[in-house]
Amino acid sequence: MSVKFRFILDDAVGDDIEITLRAAEKNEQVEKLLTLLSEHSGQTVSGQLLSERYDINTSDIILVMRDGRYVTAKTPGGDYIIKDALIRVEECLDPAWFVRISQSEIINLKYLKNWEFVGGGIIQVNMEHGIVSYTSRRYAKQIREMLLKRRAKK
Repeated sequence: MSVKFRFILDDAVGDDIEITLRAAEKNEQVEKLLTLLSEHSGQTVSGQLLSERYDINTSDIILVMRDGRYVTAKTPGGDYIIKDALIRVEECLDPAWFVRISQSEIINLKYLKNWEFVGGGIIQVNMEHGIVSYTSRRYAKQIREMLLKRRAKK
């Protein structure tokens, strides 16, 4: 498999840099490249608490969840409200570490302590800092395959 690089001048991205990785499948080489890029990017997500704006380093995010009309990011330092749709927040997160486990939740695998099958096709996900979450049956199969693959690599 060869890797090709090209630069496209695009004023629409402003001061940001957008990297798109295209491949026929998401294999080990693609995962490694995504991980390397994300480690050097220093990604942040913007949020707002009342009238105060803040930037959250994405590596500090344990869980992102839709809670009614709001999206909340749980970090070791507390919970932050993000005034954006969950799908747009998901686009900003590193797909090598952040996994959608239900319609309303995305977890960071760096904070995953353990997981167990609780029946009915549902997986209980235990995160650091005492956070417990559950997958929906819709996402359970792909999450189970991904978790088993990661366990085999360790």
